[in-house]
Amino acid sequence: MHQPLRRRLPALIAFGIAAGTTVVTAPAAHADPDCGRAPVQYSLDGGAHWTNSPTMPSESGTVQVRLAGNPSAGCDYHVSLASYSTQGATWATSGTQTFLGWATVTLNRGDYRGTLDVGAHLPPCYGEIALYGDGEKYDGSDSDHPMPHYPDDPFSGLVISSWNGGTACAPKPSPSPTSPGASPSGPATPSAPPSPAPAAPAGPAGTSAPPSPASPAPAGPAHPSPGAGPVLAFTGSDGDRLAATAAIGAALLVAGAATTVVVRRQARRR
Repeated sequence: MHQPLRRRLPALIAFGIAAGTTVVTAPAAHADPDCGRAPVQYSLDGGAHWTNSPTMPSESGTVQVRLAGNPSAGCDYHVSLASYSTQGATWATSGTQTFLGWATVTLNRGDYRGTLDVGAHLPPCYGEIALYGDGEKYDGSDSDHPMPHYPDDPFSGLVISSWNGGTACAPKPSPSPTSPGASPSGPATPSAPPSPAPAAPAGPAGTSAPPSPASPAPAGPAHPSPGAGPVLAFTGSDGDRLAATAAIGAALLVAGAATTVVVRRQARRR
């Protein structure tokens, strides 16, 4: 019984060696590269200086980014820049933030440099600029894309660099109250200076002209005092009435004289 086994043993050994060689020389299964966090540097001066400081030295709407070192083949790194308006100059005092603008770029081994621009959406007063390694826009559109609100930071673990600062907005002037129906008045027009009175004509040589009398105020109808004759006018309708009255008086005088003559004649005849 041991005879056949001894004869087969060399064949089994040869088969084992061949099988082991096949396993060792077989190609390894493909594995995805471990990309890890993007090794990103940024520049605020057009590429003259590069840094990876976690704090931006100043507010900038244009940031250039690049992959540092030798990134792994097959890895894509998404880098984004977001601008927000805040209620304070620091992260701890930023309060409620308002989304203003966003830009993103994808970097890899073949395209390792890019530019992010949010210059048209910079905060007017207090604000925050965030540079982070993600391609998502955190604009508060849903629960998966919240806006920053201290102490909750949607970029946690993704922030490459950030800036907080600015100044307070100037208060808006309140409109001045106006009374109902009052129309706005324009600028006061200076009144013209009074024109000088005309010079009085000079009198005889060596004498000064008397001051001209002030113009009397218009008086109402004249009322005659007791015993005084009527005040007669010489123009207009009063003149016509005077002429008519005189004619009637003359006619009455003539009639009276004629009557007197007739009466006397009749008395003589008797």
